[in-house]
Amino acid sequence: MRDPFSESMSDHGPPPLPKLQTRTRSLRVKFFIAMSVAAATLIMALLVLRLLNFIAPFKLPGSSMAPTIAARHQVIMEGFTYKQRDPQRGEIVVFRTSGIPAIPQNQFYAKRVAGVPGDKLRIADGKLFVNDEYFPMRSSTGEIRHVFLPFTMYLKSPNDTVSVPEGRYFVLGDNSGNSADSRLWGFVPRENIMGQIIFCYWPPTGIGAVK
Repeated sequence: MRDPFSESMSDHGPPPLPKLQTRTRSLRVKFFIAMSVAAATLIMALLVLRLLNFIAPFKLPGSSMAPTIAARHQVIMEGFTYKQRDPQRGEIVVFRTSGIPAIPQNQFYAKRVAGVPGDKLRIADGKLFVNDEYFPMRSSTGEIRHVFLPFTMYLKSPNDTVSVPEGRYFVLGDNSGNSADSRLWGFVPRENIMGQIIFCYWPPTGIGAVK
């Protein structure tokens, strides 16, 4: 005689284990395919942006922007924003040196915008004043303290002021005591500015947004 209890267990038992394994493998395959497609799409998008000069890698040889950007740190510049608007105070811009007197030509520099067209600038007690109002320049490590350098063209003392001409920008290095910037060689034409630094990708200890 057949055991009815055993038939009942056989008819209503859990699904076979191999089906669960097959389903799990299928989900894994779909996940890896989706991740591969996403990675390929991202790489293609970055390549297109690079070809259009909307993003570009840079390595700063000196320490004029330290500690925000240390010497030999490798960073990313994006050039899309400045096709929509002009640079603003406090942003770190990349610009061509071509046509700027008293500076090596055909190079790329990165500095922080201190003055935009029409601004009147002054430095006193380590602070930047814009149009007679205190304007704190800040980096990711805190407020930047400005110093006076010998043999500069502009901002040589607390009583010295400079007016930024139309279509020009006044830029400073975060490492104020060791930066060849607009204090020494003057203004940056708007057409020389290519984009702004937004991200550090090397070394691993420095990876992150640049402010």
